[in-house]
Amino acid sequence: MDDGDFRTVLEFFGLAWHGYRKVRKVAKKRLSRLMASCEAASVRAFLERCRQSEAIREEALRALAVPISRFFRDRRLWIVLETEIVPGLIRWSGDPLRVWSAGCARGEEAYSFKILWHEVAARAERVPSLELWATDFHVGFLEAAAEGVYHRSSLREVSSDRLSAFFAPAGEDRYAVSGFLKEGIRWRRSDLRRDPPLPSPVHLVFLRNNLLTYYEPPEQARALRRVVKSLAEGGFLVLGSRERPPPGPWPLVRCAAHPHLFRKVTLWDSCRFE
Repeated sequence: MDDGDFRTVLEFFGLAWHGYRKVRKVAKKRLSRLMASCEAASVRAFLERCRQSEAIREEALRALAVPISRFFRDRRLWIVLETEIVPGLIRWSGDPLRVWSAGCARGEEAYSFKILWHEVAARAERVPSLELWATDFHVGFLEAAAEGVYHRSSLREVSSDRLSAFFAPAGEDRYAVSGFLKEGIRWRRSDLRRDPPLPSPVHLVFLRNNLLTYYEPPEQARALRRVVKSLAEGGFLVLGSRERPPPGPWPLVRCAAHPHLFRKVTLWDSCRFE
């Protein structure tokens, strides 16, 4: 599969070339294997099979998934969350405090937040219950996340104190998250572009390095509207380091504490959401 063929596949699914440009090699190999298993001699034949079969279409989307993550990715962001955002949410959110890791991949982000939550909650006078949702369209990623075993390379931002407190060795260069970290995380299959968002209010949404990186602007806008609608007024949206909201009248302002952290500032109930 050459780059021209790959672009054709991306266009069919509403995906963006710029998001895949640096990671396309692995995705192209997966797609080529899937085409062979479907006995599709060309990209045109393969896409026709995707039109005819929802199962093949889902397999293609899974082949295009890019689960690149690690614990506490973007250390500065996690420091701001720990020292400013989460303590503030604990004070005003009500009960429960609802957090959503949207496009959670293999769960590193969700578990990172659970670690931070345990540490912040231990220092707080009042602690609401935590309702932590972690969603992804890829069932295999969700199964791996629920298992909670990771290679040491995913833990390079984890301090030695956190490693001993929240993980246990699980074979050569592999570690398993402690059982109490798994408790209460709600893993759910969900496609941000098609499925309903979580029930409001959500106080903190992680939407990093997925929707706004890999999808074209029209798809981005439709899905982001759903996410923003579920976000509580005053709640926070976390984007990736190279992501920005697509053009539009978003009720979001960038937080001074971190350039990739946005706060919802107005109600949008009167707007029409697709």
